[in-house]
Amino acid sequence: MNRYNHSGLHIFRYLMFFIPLFWAGCVKNEIKVEYQLPSNVNDAYRMVYYASDPVKGWFVETVAAVQGGKAQVICVTANPTIVYIPGAGSVPKAAFYAERGDKIKITGEGSDPYSWNISGNRLTEEWNVWRLDNKTVLSSGDYSKINTAVEKYVKANPDNPLSTLLLLIYFNRREDDSRFRGLWQVLKGKALEPKWMQLVGRGDMPGGSPVVPHKVQEMILHTFGNGVDTLHIGNQPVLLYFWREKDAGREDRLILLKKLVEDFPDSTSRIIADVCFDPDSIGWMSVVRKDSLSKVVRGWNFHAETDSLMIRAGVSRTPWFMVFDESGKAVYVGDKSDDADKAFRKTADKKAPKK
Repeated sequence: MNRYNHSGLHIFRYLMFFIPLFWAGCVKNEIKVEYQLPSNVNDAYRMVYYASDPVKGWFVETVAAVQGGKAQVICVTANPTIVYIPGAGSVPKAAFYAERGDKIKITGEGSDPYSWNISGNRLTEEWNVWRLDNKTVLSSGDYSKINTAVEKYVKANPDNPLSTLLLLIYFNRREDDSRFRGLWQVLKGKALEPKWMQLVGRGDMPGGSPVVPHKVQEMILHTFGNGVDTLHIGNQPVLLYFWREKDAGREDRLILLKKLVEDFPDSTSRIIADVCFDPDSIGWMSVVRKDSLSKVVRGWNFHAETDSLMIRAGVSRTPWFMVFDESGKAVYVGDKSDDADKAFRKTADKKAPKK
């Protein structure tokens, strides 16, 4: 009798060990997002997230078609992710953290994502409190005020992973880079775990310079006049300039590009491209018609910094420059137009004669 009881105990322990693993394996690689808004809300909301899937795509965009205030969206991902509901600029209207199996609930009293409540896990709910406390600041688009709101939270919660996410998603480093670095030094404990930085996947990691980008072999862009073009990188010197119309100092950068075109007129031996990140294609076309910049590739990417290639290349904000030599190696990555100019000239001088 004791022998059978002993054997039964082993079986019981075996089952208790493997049943949780079995149920964990049954969890689908998906996140359910449920909208429960007032019945008069009928709108479509873009949702973008990193799916970490080399087959289905690292970057995924879907749409929540809210009808009568209701919608359900399935985000497919095996790994934890951040789901963004983008705004017109670089600040998302709403965002949340989720893992496979999570059920995210979005509620609110209207159609404005800045005022929505988002729940479903502890980190998202902490994030939701911060978002709602600062919804007026976030919706204003005032980077100075947004940076201050982030700073206040980070200093009060230096070991909270949310501090890391707020710094990387909301803090405008171009507005005050030294302040960003100072706040990064404040972080400690769980906030410094690499997984939180990897979630965001941006190029504005702390340190003296941006992360070294992956080698870029080609870049597909919507282009003015041609529809879609593919830039092939690796056979000639390349300068890429990423911008928004509101960027301060854009006129000076245009003068720099026009001078480069004048000094290196042979477009078969070099590529110079400016890529607009503004969300409105009509606005982009209006700007490029007026600025008289010619003999360069006029590109547009409405996904901006959330585009999968931009993420891998380390393009984290505007203005931003990337210069590649004829082998495809990045010889300059950053926001200094003079340094980009020098790097391109040095590379192009070896490849093509001046005018």
